[in-house]
Amino acid sequence: MRDPKPGTAWSVGRARRRAAYAAWMTSAGWARQRDAWLAEWARRHPGRPPVCAACGEAWDPRRGDLHHRDYRRLGTEAFSDLIPLHRSCHDQLHQLLERAARPPRTRRAQASDAVLTHLRSTHRSTPGR
Repeated sequence: MRDPKPGTAWSVGRARRRAAYAAWMTSAGWARQRDAWLAEWARRHPGRPPVCAACGEAWDPRRGDLHHRDYRRLGTEAFSDLIPLHRSCHDQLHQLLERAARPPRTRRAQASDAVLTHLRSTHRSTPGR
């Protein structure tokens, strides 16, 4: 679980939500949810393995992460709530999300999508990719 930004503290409600998230991410239910996501990927994309949504390279669920675009359905995530990312790409996405000044009422999913678009363009413009 990520710590609060330096110089800030979490509210009691935020700390509870983060604890619930941490518990979910280490649960057998989350392992089943990941398996279900992979099965749905295979159904939607026959014969095509998942790729990292940021860099486009092959994604391996044992070494990669599924990023939550939104936490509103935590525990009952829809396929579209989760994005496959390499751990390094996932870390980059969160660093940019945390630094970004979001307009009020911008949902986390919208912010994640905007940062992901930026990461994709960065990876496309990197020599050797």
